[in-house]
Amino acid sequence: MANKDFFDEEFDKIEQSSVGSHSDEFSTRSRFEDSRGDNGNFDNWSGYQPTKVEQAKSKKPLYIVLLCLALVLCIALGWFLCAIFGSLGSSSKQERLLLDVLDVLKNDYYKQVPQEKLWQAVEAAGTALLQTGGDQFSRLMSPQTYYNYMNPTSSVVSTGNGVFGMSFQFVDGVGLYVSSIVVNSSAYGALREGDIIVKLSQLKNVLGQSVNIQGQIFEEIVPSQWEQNSFTTILANVHSALFHVLRDGEVVQYSLTRSNLQFANPEYPFEFVEFYFGDDCTNVSVTKGNANTCVKDERLLGELSKLKDTGYIRIDQFMDTYNENGVKLQADVEFRQALTLFKSRGLKRLILDLKGNPGGSVDYVSSIAGMLVTDAKLNDKQRQKVTSSDGLLITTLQPRAGSPYVYSRESTYDLYFDAPTDKPDIVVWTDAGSASASELLTGALRDYGTAVQMGTTTYGKGIAQTCIPLSDYTGTVITNSGQKTTGHWAIYFTIAEYFSPVTTTNIHGKGYTPQAEYDNLDTYEKLWDATIKYFNSANVGGGIQAAA
Repeated sequence: MANKDFFDEEFDKIEQSSVGSHSDEFSTRSRFEDSRGDNGNFDNWSGYQPTKVEQAKSKKPLYIVLLCLALVLCIALGWFLCAIFGSLGSSSKQERLLLDVLDVLKNDYYKQVPQEKLWQAVEAAGTALLQTGGDQFSRLMSPQTYYNYMNPTSSVVSTGNGVFGMSFQFVDGVGLYVSSIVVNSSAYGALREGDIIVKLSQLKNVLGQSVNIQGQIFEEIVPSQWEQNSFTTILANVHSALFHVLRDGEVVQYSLTRSNLQFANPEYPFEFVEFYFGDDCTNVSVTKGNANTCVKDERLLGELSKLKDTGYIRIDQFMDTYNENGVKLQADVEFRQALTLFKSRGLKRLILDLKGNPGGSVDYVSSIAGMLVTDAKLNDKQRQKVTSSDGLLITTLQPRAGSPYVYSRESTYDLYFDAPTDKPDIVVWTDAGSASASELLTGALRDYGTAVQMGTTTYGKGIAQTCIPLSDYTGTVITNSGQKTTGHWAIYFTIAEYFSPVTTTNIHGKGYTPQAEYDNLDTYEKLWDATIKYFNSANVGGGIQAAA
């Protein structure tokens, strides 16, 4: 499983940007955004960073000895790591100096440092070294972190001690930004998209006892005070808790317990794609439950009745995972199935909701783009530029040196839509949480002129990461089944920028902004109003839109 993705640090990426998220303890779905696994395929993930909330820092870290040691040795161990991996050269003065420091630590320090603590410090120091260039997305991954990244579990089909039922991004120094809620989960009807979880208290394990990790008792935890890996370790042991949620400037509290999930429509047990083509053809909840709410009402999907021949599809992430039966679930496969239903019902126009989508695999988003773009509106020069034997260009990833990575796909647009006119038949909704692969898709749709963007400016991540395992360095890993095995260390780092297909635009640090008349639409009410007016209007310009 090499394709993963994540949002904000983009390492939000891995380790479970969606902690507890649609998954049980912590979902590994949100992973590095534009990352590449052993098969050379890139993945994306993104990083939404809401305004930071200042929190008083606790003095009780999970591994206090580790953190103290890492603080003292961070730089030294970082350079030592470079020396280990051969990055500095055998005669480097820095290498010799740091080897001397390590020699003192090993032989003259007043007490022996356990190897486990030393390697934990190496992971922290290696990450610090990789980020010295100002790249928050690069990271050294321990064998366990790398295993979790490469072997995510289903975030919808619950096993073991169940799920809380929310997908969120770990925002360093802030908390947990909730990006989506799983229907029929414990969080459904309590938490909302856009909430920020600032604290969990009254922590209990599955036996109803205090959470005990390696002899340390945890009664509450503030996400902003932890590194993501340490936080997810704690959360994995939490069965119930009181969630303190920042919403509209106030903190509200909800007591949540992990529980098993039920699909709103078992006929379409999709992990990454939600659709609504009417109450009789949907995989989102259309009736109010105990929480007196449902997805249809929350997103105002009833407004779809005001439009003719129009359907709604939301993509949560461009990822893959395996369910408890070992069946692989892929975003592009689910999207194709949804579009097939769309076509079979005689629908002609599509609302594509990418709000809060942090990104995912470049392969999967490219496949989806192939279903939504056509060269029919390009001129001859543009058509020549983007056409190859592999189909239409979707994106180009340009590394520091060497040949670019080119992603092209055969266009299957005409299988689902009529020939494009000056008025695109697709409206794509975005917000500041639409990142990485979401922006890649938005850029392709804009460049080919097959969609009009509405909402707010996207996150602005135009770089890609790759993940390289270090075969010479191994360690113990606990698998998803609880077995011990041997795994590799790995380096996750930024390797390339990516560009849109026609206008060759890179939006890193800027994002895509809708045209003025469709900008600043920050609520579903505003989006529906603009979309209804757009589709019911006879005079809307099309063509290639200049990237913002």
